Amino acid sequence: FTCTVIVALASMAMTANAFVPHSSFRLSPSPMQSRQTSSMLSSSLRTSRKSGVNTLGMQYGSDDVPALDRFVACLPYALPLADSFEWGHFLFDKFPILALPFVPLFPVISLLNAPFVSFAVFIALFSFVTRNPSIPRFVRYNTLQAIYLDIALIFPSLFKGLAGNVPLELAETGSNTVFYAILLSVIYAAVSNISGKLPNEIPLISETVDGQMPF
Repeated sequence: FTCTVIVALASMAMTANAFVPHSSFRLSPSPMQSRQTSSMLSSSLRTSRKSGVNTLGMQYGSDDVPALDRFVACLPYALPLADSFEWGHFLFDKFPILALPFVPLFPVISLLNAPFVSFAVFIALFSFVTRNPSIPRFVRYNTLQAIYLDIALIFPSLFKGLAGNVPLELAETGSNTVFYAILLSVIYAAVSNISGKLPNEIPLISETVDGQMPF
């Protein structure tokens, strides 16, 4: 009888043990599955980075941005506009009437062109606005974009200094091109801001701003 009980208990233990998963039989992803998962994640990250500008642009609806933020977001663009005004002197000399829309801005342009004023405004905007998380991202984005537009003017200025004796026609074309590029960028940004849309379609500049301001 004792042997019979022992045999029955042993068989029961073996039967129960058959249903308990052992660590050696746990399913784990194969190397092929791991590589596929990693590849999918990398592809997803690359896609999100490529479409990051458009995604950020869709964060804001026309009714989501307060009117005050729309107005304030336009103000920093006075900095690149003031610094680009000198590049339009060929146009203004030929067609003085083109300067009329800028007449209300002359006091601001004169102030920003005073010694060290433009640089002080540049530092203040970069230090106390773009890096301040308490300020709405809509305003910070536009501020940083205006700063980068102003920085972009350094390159034609360097070329102008290194060019030496450039034919007048070529100098006029280059100067007008710089002025048009900044002016159209500022107009685009202002119209977008007034409409409550993020102006994130300026070539190169907007992509750089997006990379520097993920949130």
